[in-house]
Amino acid sequence: MPDDTERSYEEIVQDLEDVLTELEDGGLPLDEAVDAYERGVKLSERAQRLLSEAELRIETLREET
Repeated sequence: MPDDTERSYEEIVQDLEDVLTELEDGGLPLDEAVDAYERGVKLSERAQRLLSEAELRIETLREET
């Protein structure tokens, strides 16, 4: 599996949704739940960075026109 820096926004969001589903189901042992939560935080941060980068690109394009 590629690391998150090589994945699309949509793939990251799908993984984040999968993590949330796992956590919401409540069937994970504590250690696995904490690991899943940590993964979810990292995915959320990466998705936010991608959105910020896209917003910056759009602002740059608007300024150029």
